[in-house]
Amino acid sequence: MKIGCVEISGVGRLVAFENDMAVDLNAAYAGLLRARGEPYPERRADTELPSDLLALIERAALPLAEAALDHAREAGLASLPYVTPVSEVRFRAPLRPPKLICVGGNYEDYRKLIGLPPSPVPLMFLKSPAAVIGHQETIRIPNGYGIFYHEWEFSCVMARPCRGIRPDQVNEHVFGYTIVNDITGRSLEATERELQPLGKNMDTFAPMGPWIVTPDAMPANLYGLRTIRRRNGKVECESNTSNMRRSFEEIVAYVANFMTLEAGDVVTTATPPSGPFYPGDVIEAEIEGVGILTNPVEGIDVDTQYARDIQLKDVV
Repeated sequence: MKIGCVEISGVGRLVAFENDMAVDLNAAYAGLLRARGEPYPERRADTELPSDLLALIERAALPLAEAALDHAREAGLASLPYVTPVSEVRFRAPLRPPKLICVGGNYEDYRKLIGLPPSPVPLMFLKSPAAVIGHQETIRIPNGYGIFYHEWEFSCVMARPCRGIRPDQVNEHVFGYTIVNDITGRSLEATERELQPLGKNMDTFAPMGPWIVTPDAMPANLYGLRTIRRRNGKVECESNTSNMRRSFEEIVAYVANFMTLEAGDVVTTATPPSGPFYPGDVIEAEIEGVGILTNPVEGIDVDTQYARDIQLKDVV
Protein backbone atom coordinates (compact mmCIF):
# COMPACT_ATOMS: atom_id res chain seq x y z
CA MET A 1 0.00 0.00 0.00
CA LYS A 2 1.03 3.57 -0.70
CA ILE A 3 -0.39 5.60 2.18
CA GLY A 4 -0.13 9.29 2.98
CA CYS A 5 -1.85 12.55 3.81
CA VAL A 6 -3.46 15.11 1.51
CA GLU A 7 -5.95 17.95 1.54
CA ILE A 8 -9.13 17.59 -0.49
CA SER A 9 -11.31 20.72 -0.67
CA GLY A 10 -9.27 22.14 2.21
CA VAL A 11 -9.83 19.16 4.52
CA GLY A 12 -7.01 16.87 5.63
CA ARG A 13 -7.45 13.24 4.62
CA LEU A 14 -5.63 9.97 5.22
CA VAL A 15 -5.50 8.27 1.83
CA ALA A 16 -4.22 5.29 -0.07
CA PHE A 17 -2.84 5.94 -3.55
CA GLU A 18 -4.07 3.57 -6.22
CA ASN A 19 -3.77 3.98 -10.01
CA ASP A 20 -3.43 7.78 -9.88
CA MET A 21 -6.35 7.99 -7.48
CA ALA A 22 -6.44 8.97 -3.80
CA VAL A 23 -8.80 6.81 -1.73
CA ASP A 24 -10.12 8.43 1.46
CA LEU A 25 -9.47 5.59 3.90
CA ASN A 26 -11.80 6.79 6.63
CA ALA A 27 -14.68 7.07 4.18
CA ALA A 28 -13.79 3.66 2.74
CA TYR A 29 -13.72 2.19 6.24
CA ALA A 30 -17.14 3.69 6.97
CA GLY A 31 -18.41 2.07 3.77
CA LEU A 32 -16.94 -1.26 4.84
CA LEU A 33 -18.70 -1.10 8.21
CA ARG A 34 -22.00 -0.15 6.57
CA ALA A 35 -21.66 -3.12 4.25
CA ARG A 36 -21.20 -5.29 7.34
CA GLY A 37 -24.15 -3.69 9.09
CA GLU A 38 -21.89 -2.24 11.80
CA PRO A 39 -22.01 1.30 13.22
CA TYR A 40 -19.28 3.85 12.48
CA PRO A 41 -17.16 5.16 13.99
CA GLU A 42 -16.37 2.69 16.71
CA ARG A 43 -14.91 4.63 19.60
CA ARG A 44 -12.77 1.80 20.93
CA ALA A 45 -9.11 2.36 20.10
CA ASP A 46 -8.70 -1.23 18.94
CA THR A 47 -11.30 -0.89 16.18
CA GLU A 48 -11.31 2.74 15.06
CA LEU A 49 -9.30 3.70 12.00
CA PRO A 50 -7.44 6.93 12.89
CA SER A 51 -7.50 9.82 10.43
CA ASP A 52 -3.84 10.64 11.20
CA LEU A 53 -1.03 8.45 9.88
CA LEU A 54 1.14 8.72 12.98
CA ALA A 55 -1.82 7.61 15.12
CA LEU A 56 -2.47 4.75 12.70
CA ILE A 57 1.14 3.58 13.08
CA GLU A 58 1.06 3.94 16.87
CA ARG A 59 -2.18 1.93 17.11
CA ALA A 60 -0.99 -0.73 14.63
CA ALA A 61 -4.15 -0.03 12.63
CA LEU A 62 -2.72 -0.74 9.17
CA PRO A 63 -4.86 -3.91 8.82
CA LEU A 64 -7.99 -1.73 9.11
CA ALA A 65 -6.68 0.55 6.37
CA GLU A 66 -5.92 -2.47 4.18
CA ALA A 67 -9.43 -3.84 4.72
CA ALA A 68 -10.91 -0.44 3.84
CA LEU A 69 -8.88 -0.27 0.62
CA ASP A 70 -9.85 -3.82 -0.33
CA HIS A 71 -13.51 -2.88 0.14
CA ALA A 72 -13.08 0.19 -2.09
CA ARG A 73 -11.41 -1.92 -4.77
CA GLU A 74 -14.23 -4.43 -4.73
CA ALA A 75 -16.80 -1.63 -4.96
CA GLY A 76 -15.02 -0.17 -7.99
CA LEU A 77 -12.78 2.81 -7.32
CA ALA A 78 -13.93 4.95 -10.23
CA SER A 79 -17.54 4.93 -9.04
CA LEU A 80 -16.93 5.97 -5.44
CA PRO A 81 -17.51 9.54 -4.20
CA TYR A 82 -14.57 9.36 -1.80
CA VAL A 83 -12.01 8.60 -4.53
CA THR A 84 -10.26 11.67 -5.99
CA PRO A 85 -7.76 11.97 -8.86
CA VAL A 86 -4.29 12.57 -7.46
CA SER A 87 -4.01 15.62 -9.71
CA GLU A 88 -6.79 17.28 -7.69
CA VAL A 89 -5.37 16.78 -4.19
CA ARG A 90 -2.91 18.90 -2.25
CA PHE A 91 -0.12 16.83 -0.80
CA ARG A 92 0.97 17.10 2.80
CA ALA A 93 3.86 15.33 4.54
CA PRO A 94 2.89 11.74 5.28
CA LEU A 95 3.56 12.38 8.97
CA ARG A 96 5.48 14.58 11.39
CA PRO A 97 7.91 12.03 12.88
CA PRO A 98 8.77 12.12 16.57
CA LYS A 99 12.44 11.91 15.51
CA LEU A 100 14.14 12.29 12.15
CA ILE A 101 17.45 10.45 12.31
CA CYS A 102 19.81 11.01 9.39
CA VAL A 103 22.96 9.20 8.35
CA GLY A 104 25.88 10.58 6.36
CA GLY A 105 28.63 9.11 4.19
CA ASN A 106 26.85 5.85 3.40
CA TYR A 107 27.02 5.84 -0.42
CA GLU A 108 30.36 4.73 -1.77
CA ASP A 109 29.99 6.71 -5.01
CA TYR A 110 29.53 9.95 -3.04
CA ARG A 111 32.14 9.15 -0.39
CA LYS A 112 34.79 8.54 -3.04
CA LEU A 113 33.73 11.60 -5.02
CA ILE A 114 34.28 13.98 -2.09
CA GLY A 115 37.25 12.08 -0.64
CA LEU A 116 35.85 11.10 2.74
CA PRO A 117 37.54 8.21 4.54
CA PRO A 118 35.25 5.28 5.34
CA SER A 119 33.76 5.44 8.83
CA PRO A 120 33.83 2.40 11.12
CA VAL A 121 30.26 3.22 12.26
CA PRO A 122 27.25 4.98 10.71
CA LEU A 123 27.58 8.76 10.90
CA MET A 124 24.37 9.87 12.60
CA PHE A 125 22.75 13.25 13.24
CA LEU A 126 19.27 14.52 14.06
CA LYS A 127 17.11 16.73 11.90
CA SER A 128 14.20 18.72 13.30
CA PRO A 129 10.72 17.27 12.65
CA ALA A 130 9.58 20.90 12.39
CA ALA A 131 11.48 21.11 9.07
CA VAL A 132 9.27 18.45 7.45
CA ILE A 133 7.11 19.40 4.47
CA GLY A 134 5.35 17.32 1.83
CA HIS A 135 5.50 16.54 -1.86
CA GLN A 136 4.99 19.64 -4.06
CA GLU A 137 5.34 22.01 -1.09
CA THR A 138 7.84 24.86 -1.39
CA ILE A 139 11.38 24.80 -0.02
CA ARG A 140 12.40 28.26 1.17
CA ILE A 141 16.11 29.03 1.30
CA PRO A 142 17.50 32.23 2.88
CA ASN A 143 19.05 34.65 0.39
CA GLY A 144 22.62 35.59 1.16
CA TYR A 145 23.60 32.40 2.99
CA GLY A 146 25.58 30.69 0.29
CA ILE A 147 24.93 27.47 -1.56
CA PHE A 148 22.36 24.83 -0.65
CA TYR A 149 22.39 21.16 -1.64
CA HIS A 150 19.59 18.63 -1.93
CA GLU A 151 20.55 15.29 -0.42
CA TRP A 152 18.05 12.65 -1.53
CA GLU A 153 17.76 9.78 0.91
CA PHE A 154 16.00 6.41 0.93
CA SER A 155 14.35 6.24 4.35
CA CYS A 156 12.34 3.93 6.57
CA VAL A 157 9.52 4.63 9.02
CA MET A 158 9.44 2.68 12.27
CA ALA A 159 6.31 0.68 13.11
CA ARG A 160 6.77 0.28 16.85
CA PRO A 161 9.13 1.22 19.69
CA CYS A 162 12.39 -0.67 19.84
CA ARG A 163 15.70 -0.55 21.67
CA GLY A 164 18.68 -2.87 21.56
CA ILE A 165 17.49 -4.95 18.59
CA ARG A 166 19.69 -7.04 16.32
CA PRO A 167 19.99 -6.39 12.58
CA ASP A 168 17.95 -9.52 11.85
CA GLN A 169 15.08 -8.10 13.94
CA VAL A 170 14.89 -4.72 12.22
CA ASN A 171 12.55 -5.57 9.35
CA GLU A 172 9.75 -6.61 11.70
CA HIS A 173 9.90 -3.10 13.20
CA VAL A 174 9.61 -1.21 9.88
CA PHE A 175 6.24 0.25 8.86
CA GLY A 176 7.33 1.36 5.40
CA TYR A 177 9.67 3.32 3.17
CA THR A 178 9.74 6.88 1.87
CA ILE A 179 12.08 9.59 0.54
CA VAL A 180 13.57 12.37 2.64
CA ASN A 181 15.32 15.26 0.88
CA ASP A 182 17.89 16.41 3.43
CA ILE A 183 18.22 20.07 2.43
CA THR A 184 21.62 21.31 3.54
CA GLY A 185 23.31 24.69 3.87
CA ARG A 186 26.51 23.59 2.17
CA SER A 187 28.31 26.91 2.63
CA LEU A 188 27.36 26.96 6.31
CA GLU A 189 28.68 23.50 7.12
CA ALA A 190 31.81 24.05 4.99
CA THR A 191 32.59 27.27 6.86
CA GLU A 192 32.27 25.78 10.33
CA ARG A 193 31.13 22.28 11.28
CA GLU A 194 29.28 23.69 14.27
CA LEU A 195 27.04 25.58 11.81
CA GLN A 196 25.75 22.32 10.32
CA PRO A 197 22.72 22.12 12.66
CA LEU A 198 21.57 25.51 11.34
CA GLY A 199 22.17 24.46 7.75
CA LYS A 200 20.16 21.26 8.24
CA ASN A 201 17.22 22.45 10.31
CA MET A 202 15.70 25.56 8.79
CA ASP A 203 11.97 25.55 8.09
CA THR A 204 11.08 23.43 5.01
CA PHE A 205 14.49 21.68 4.98
CA ALA A 206 13.10 18.14 5.21
CA PRO A 207 10.73 17.40 2.32
CA MET A 208 9.28 13.90 2.76
CA GLY A 209 7.10 11.69 0.63
CA PRO A 210 5.31 11.66 -1.63
CA TRP A 211 3.86 8.86 0.51
CA ILE A 212 4.96 5.85 2.56
CA VAL A 213 5.14 2.47 0.85
CA THR A 214 4.53 -0.57 3.04
CA PRO A 215 7.12 -3.38 2.79
CA ASP A 216 4.78 -5.75 0.92
CA ALA A 217 4.47 -3.18 -1.91
CA MET A 218 8.22 -2.61 -2.29
CA PRO A 219 10.55 -4.52 -4.64
CA ALA A 220 11.95 -7.65 -2.98
CA ASN A 221 15.53 -6.39 -3.16
CA LEU A 222 15.85 -2.99 -1.47
CA TYR A 223 19.54 -2.87 -2.30
CA GLY A 224 19.33 -2.75 -6.07
CA LEU A 225 17.00 0.18 -6.64
CA ARG A 226 17.66 2.93 -9.17
CA THR A 227 17.82 6.45 -7.73
CA ILE A 228 17.67 9.69 -9.73
CA ARG A 229 18.18 13.36 -8.83
CA ARG A 230 16.74 16.00 -11.17
CA ARG A 231 16.73 19.77 -11.28
CA ASN A 232 14.28 21.54 -13.58
CA GLY A 233 13.56 18.26 -15.35
CA LYS A 234 17.22 17.50 -16.10
CA VAL A 235 18.87 14.42 -14.62
CA GLU A 236 21.88 15.58 -12.60
CA CYS A 237 22.77 12.28 -10.96
CA GLU A 238 21.88 8.60 -11.18
CA SER A 239 22.87 6.09 -8.54
CA ASN A 240 21.64 2.85 -7.00
CA THR A 241 20.95 1.65 -3.48
CA SER A 242 23.53 -1.07 -4.15
CA ASN A 243 26.09 1.70 -3.53
CA MET A 244 25.11 1.88 0.14
CA ARG A 245 27.80 0.61 2.49
CA ARG A 246 25.31 -0.19 5.24
CA SER A 247 21.76 -1.47 5.04
CA PHE A 248 18.65 -0.37 6.92
CA GLU A 249 19.21 -3.39 9.15
CA GLU A 250 22.70 -2.27 10.15
CA ILE A 251 21.82 1.42 10.54
CA VAL A 252 18.64 0.93 12.58
CA ALA A 253 20.30 -1.62 14.86
CA TYR A 254 23.17 0.81 15.45
CA VAL A 255 20.85 3.69 16.31
CA ALA A 256 18.64 1.49 18.52
CA ASN A 257 21.72 0.46 20.49
CA PHE A 258 21.86 3.99 21.91
CA MET A 259 18.32 5.39 21.84
CA THR A 260 14.77 4.14 21.81
CA LEU A 261 13.16 4.38 18.42
CA GLU A 262 9.46 5.26 18.57
CA ALA A 263 6.60 4.43 16.25
CA GLY A 264 6.73 6.92 13.38
CA ASP A 265 10.42 7.75 13.73
CA VAL A 266 12.15 8.13 10.36
CA VAL A 267 15.67 6.83 9.71
CA THR A 268 17.53 7.74 6.52
CA THR A 269 20.40 5.98 4.73
CA ALA A 270 22.33 9.06 3.52
CA THR A 271 22.56 10.50 0.04
CA PRO A 272 24.08 9.48 -3.27
CA PRO A 273 26.09 12.29 -4.92
CA SER A 274 24.20 15.50 -4.16
CA GLY A 275 24.32 18.91 -5.77
CA PRO A 276 23.31 22.56 -5.55
CA PHE A 277 19.98 24.16 -6.33
CA TYR A 278 18.73 27.73 -6.41
CA PRO A 279 15.59 29.88 -6.04
CA GLY A 280 13.25 29.28 -8.95
CA ASP A 281 14.32 25.65 -9.38
CA VAL A 282 12.11 22.59 -9.14
CA ILE A 283 13.98 19.63 -7.66
CA GLU A 284 13.08 15.97 -7.80
CA ALA A 285 14.26 12.91 -5.91
CA GLU A 286 13.24 9.54 -7.37
CA ILE A 287 13.73 6.13 -5.80
CA GLU A 288 12.55 3.06 -7.63
CA GLY A 289 9.66 1.41 -5.83
CA VAL A 290 8.83 4.53 -3.83
CA GLY A 291 8.13 7.30 -6.34
CA ILE A 292 9.17 10.87 -7.10
CA LEU A 293 9.37 13.60 -4.47
CA THR A 294 9.06 17.01 -6.15
CA ASN A 295 9.50 20.44 -4.57
CA PRO A 296 9.70 23.97 -5.98
CA VAL A 297 12.23 26.35 -4.44
CA GLU A 298 12.03 30.02 -3.57
CA GLY A 299 14.45 32.41 -1.91
CA ILE A 300 13.37 34.42 1.12
CA ASP A 301 14.92 37.59 2.50
CA VAL A 302 16.32 37.33 6.01
CA ASP A 303 18.82 39.32 8.07
CA THR A 304 22.19 38.84 6.36
CA GLN A 305 24.22 40.32 9.21
CA TYR A 306 24.78 36.77 10.46
CA ALA A 307 26.17 35.74 7.07
CA ARG A 308 28.59 38.66 7.19
CA ASP A 309 29.62 37.70 10.73
CA ILE A 310 30.20 34.10 9.69
CA GLN A 311 32.17 35.05 6.54
CA LEU A 312 30.74 32.16 4.52
CA LYS A 313 33.03 30.13 2.32
CA ASP A 314 32.32 29.77 -1.38
CA VAL A 315 31.52 26.15 -2.20
CA VAL A 316 31.36 24.54 -5.62
